[in-house]
Amino acid sequence: MGLRIQGHTAIVEKNLQKAQKDAQQSLERLSSGVRFTRSDSRPAERSISESLTRKLREVQTYKRNANEGLSLVETADSALSEIANITVRMKELTTQATSAGLSDNERRFLFVEYQGLYNELERIAKTTDYNGQPLLINDDDEERTIQFLVGDPRGALNDDGDSLNRIGVSDLEKIVSTPQELGLVDATELLEDGEEGISIEDVEDYFDATPTEVSQSFNEALDKVGEFRSQFGAVGSRLGYALDVLNVKGENIQAANSAIRDVDYATEVTNLTRANMLVQASSSLLTQANIPTRAALTLIQNLDK
Repeated sequence: MGLRIQGHTAIVEKNLQKAQKDAQQSLERLSSGVRFTRSDSRPAERSISESLTRKLREVQTYKRNANEGLSLVETADSALSEIANITVRMKELTTQATSAGLSDNERRFLFVEYQGLYNELERIAKTTDYNGQPLLINDDDEERTIQFLVGDPRGALNDDGDSLNRIGVSDLEKIVSTPQELGLVDATELLEDGEEGISIEDVEDYFDATPTEVSQSFNEALDKVGEFRSQFGAVGSRLGYALDVLNVKGENIQAANSAIRDVDYATEVTNLTRANMLVQASSSLLTQANIPTRAALTLIQNLDK
């Protein structure tokens, strides 16, 4: 039969086991960064944390959508800005061409630049796209709308039954910025007919307008470009504010989730240090408590001899 000296060793062993468990739990929390461990899974808090994590991922998706929308708007606006600059330069060249102080040959040089700008304006309009979707032309004459989802589509609806969380450009097919649609004149034939020079009368006949009327056509083109830019600008402004709201919402969700899920490292390091001290103290006390047992065993062994 075994020999055991009765005392307080059971209490010491119990405290030792608890301290070892606390130390192991603190190590798991510190190494994983989360408060949930195998021995303390906290199912209710874990469920709340997982729900918040899902909501945070949804918000991050909506933020990506808003950023993509802003990129599209910036792409279109940058192209329209250059179209406006080119149109202004074409107006300057045409106005300069009506000056009597130029020779016919010098006037022709102006329209060489004019035609180059006309071609570049057409190129910009026809090649400006976002992920393969044209922004400034409409080849198929179909109604087009670009929308970006920045919130739960099952949320609030407008009077037409559409989600208020969809922001986009409607009637995109009407935004066409080619020089033809802007009402600008191609000077190719003027240059071909005026190889030896272009007179003021040639300019007026070709544009079928007086110098003042020619200038007005460029103003109308610039007004159209300005209207297109305002449409994209309005969408960009909405997306910017939506993104600000999503950023705040994401920060709040992340803060709430962090309060539930993340480890307080300062507190947990303190707990680990305390648990390790208790393990060492309990081990020492258990050793001291077992000394009488070892002494009794030694005495019995000596008696046998």
